[in-house]
Amino acid sequence: MRKIKWLLLTILSLLLFPVLGLQDIFSNLGGILGGLGGGQAAAKSAPANVFKKVLSHTDWWDTALESGSGLIDCKAGVYTTIGRFKIPPQQTYHFGFGSPAYPDNQGYAYLALYDDTATNSVQEHGSVRLVQRNANGTVQLVIAEFRTEQLAGDVADRNKQIALPEQVQFPLVGEDSYLEIHFKPDAADILVKTAIGTAAGKDIWNLPVSCYQ
Repeated sequence: MRKIKWLLLTILSLLLFPVLGLQDIFSNLGGILGGLGGGQAAAKSAPANVFKKVLSHTDWWDTALESGSGLIDCKAGVYTTIGRFKIPPQQTYHFGFGSPAYPDNQGYAYLALYDDTATNSVQEHGSVRLVQRNANGTVQLVIAEFRTEQLAGDVADRNKQIALPEQVQFPLVGEDSYLEIHFKPDAADILVKTAIGTAAGKDIWNLPVSCYQ
């Protein structure tokens, strides 16, 4: 008798909840659980064709951020946007690439900031944040925060650079939104786009990213 009741309940359940409905329920549950992971669901749903790349100084520098020609004024104790990369159409991005499980294939960050001192530019120090921001500027997420001394370790030695694997714990950044670099200097100064004198060629900004397209 119990087996017959169980069979009847099973048939009734299938009639009330079609297969498609059950799939929707499971999908919603997955979305809820993924949301608790702080962006894991968005990362897992990304297309498989990821393209690893390194954005350089040219990619990050935006003349719209300048306070003067080739200059960005940075106040002490205040974060200023010094670089940003606008996500192209039909693409999404994460900061970093690769996985810490494979250190030889993960990204490494290097960033050296210089001021507008006459004759010889001088390296500037402070805190740097990597930030994701939406197109309207109403939402932003701080991905990581580093000291400039860490970021400007040695451009020729990966062991002295900051490891930056793909930040899959954060949502993918979509079209017309931004990846940004924010800088809070220890003392007020003006960053220069192109370092001069003994610092010429040393103002390198190399940050790894993952591009999905």
